[in-house]
Amino acid sequence: MISGVVNWHIGRCGSSVLGALLAQHSQIDYANEIYSRYMPQRRGSKCLPAMDEVLDDSRAHVIKDWHLIEVKHLDDQNLGLYPELDLGDWINLMLSRGYRHHIVMRRRNGLRRIVSHLRAAKTGQYIVSVSTPPRQSLSVHIDLDSIQHGFACRSLLSWLELYEQGHERMLKCLESYCNKLDSLELIYECHIEQNPIDAYGMVCDFLGIHAEPVVIQYRRINSGSLSSLISNFDQVKSCLSS
Repeated sequence: MISGVVNWHIGRCGSSVLGALLAQHSQIDYANEIYSRYMPQRRGSKCLPAMDEVLDDSRAHVIKDWHLIEVKHLDDQNLGLYPELDLGDWINLMLSRGYRHHIVMRRRNGLRRIVSHLRAAKTGQYIVSVSTPPRQSLSVHIDLDSIQHGFACRSLLSWLELYEQGHERMLKCLESYCNKLDSLELIYECHIEQNPIDAYGMVCDFLGIHAEPVVIQYRRINSGSLSSLISNFDQVKSCLSS
């Protein structure tokens, strides 16, 4: 019988480097973000399948012991595909299909997360192989009043607040299911930034499987100080200080 794992996150938090490590494990079928392909900008004119159909279609191709999927948990992200459903509906569906293990990823530095998001949107470069020679990170201009993310356009301060609120909501919701599921919190700055294999080992322990040897495939894109990564850094600093 297939055992399921759900990795809940908001993106730009190390999920790609962790997923690439877990995908190398002989017992894990890694399906990535199975709902993100149906976001409007990717779906185009295609019809949106029902939430359970997307999950069941992904499960149909699993041949290993564990099936790992990722879901972006803000209402303006994957959850916004089905606005008539709440977070509890999503978790209930996962549980009904045997997804009892849930991971929640967090990036404490929300501003760096926004920089990473804006740069990726500008360049189309979301991941970089470790074999790619490092290049100077492009600086980005942060519009303090209007940042597009998923279904919504909000101010810088609104997004930073929403990131924290969304993470706390996710943790509290999973806690309310404590008798039905097991959960693990991973923090980018603690478990991934310096050595993502630490997070890989934690997930293997969480699933009760042996941590097989793996190779890191992706490296960090946006290195350097925030003052060098943000073209209007003084303006952003003033906004956050007020």
